[in-house]
Amino acid sequence: MVQILAIRAQVEGITVDEESLAQLGSIGERTSLRHAVQLLTPASLMAQTNGRDAITRGDLDEIDGLFHDAKSSARLLAAQADKYIS
Repeated sequence: MVQILAIRAQVEGITVDEESLAQLGSIGERTSLRHAVQLLTPASLMAQTNGRDAITRGDLDEIDGLFHDAKSSARLLAAQADKYIS
């Protein structure tokens, strides 16, 4: 999974350090490869906003807290169904 993420980052022109790639791999194992790949772009934007060219672990921690994968979103919606208009 980490190799796939590294290739995807390279194709998109995103610089990611080894520690962050390992963290993305862990996120991918916990959620899905698709979700981990989808976190690359917002994490890259977060790094650029903070004046860096490469994604760091802190960027991934913040982005992972902001975005949920589909299964987590569905569980959250089901658990809080009474708070939404139906």
